[in-house]
Amino acid sequence: MWLTVLPVLASTFVQAQQTLDIQLSAGGTPIGDWTPAIIDTGNGYKVNDITYHPVGTTLSLSNATVGFDPFISASVDVINNTLVVQNYTLIFTLPVSPIAGASVMGGSTQGGITDANFAGGATLSTLGAGRSLYNGQIDGVDVLSLFPDPKTIVAPFAGGSASDSTNAGLPGVTISGPAVTTSIGIKHEFSLTPGDRATFTSFFVVEQAIPEPASLSLLAIGGLMILCRRRR
Repeated sequence: MWLTVLPVLASTFVQAQQTLDIQLSAGGTPIGDWTPAIIDTGNGYKVNDITYHPVGTTLSLSNATVGFDPFISASVDVINNTLVVQNYTLIFTLPVSPIAGASVMGGSTQGGITDANFAGGATLSTLGAGRSLYNGQIDGVDVLSLFPDPKTIVAPFAGGSASDSTNAGLPGVTISGPAVTTSIGIKHEFSLTPGDRATFTSFFVVEQAIPEPASLSLLAIGGLMILCRRRR
């Protein structure tokens, strides 16, 4: 019954929460907070491609799709328009219906660097110990890290590009996770050289954990024993 009801609850919830929250900080200082609309296409949900211009930075979002079962999938470009290295934190947050009890989760990301100003030395890197290029989040807490520190991606020549990709808990959704109360999200933390472009194509999914067959058998036996006792 609950497997049937949960999608209905999720559909009802999205009617009241039709925005994706995007937060960008540079050097620990917030420079942008946006809430683009989530659009029902009739065959899923998406966010239109959009570009923002906070001070010293260009942020472009594309191919963003979301699901309220739930998942987030998006590509993002960040250009450092300043003359110095910038340390960025970029967070996407999707409000979702609660998932009670245990969950399972998985994620993937491709991070890239382009020497957009033809100056050479374009570098994308982590920000230090305990800080990854990618973190899947549940209720604002980091729960799935990819590309942990130290991780560096360097353009091989002036005007060149380089990228790397990784995943965990996929295919399938296999990593045990906590209950979900209000939201899931993706957080990127990275250092970016001046005049250059960082790109991320990322995915994060969380699902209700399904009891193992042995657990289901134990539940069925327990229910049968209770029924037998009542009949006696």
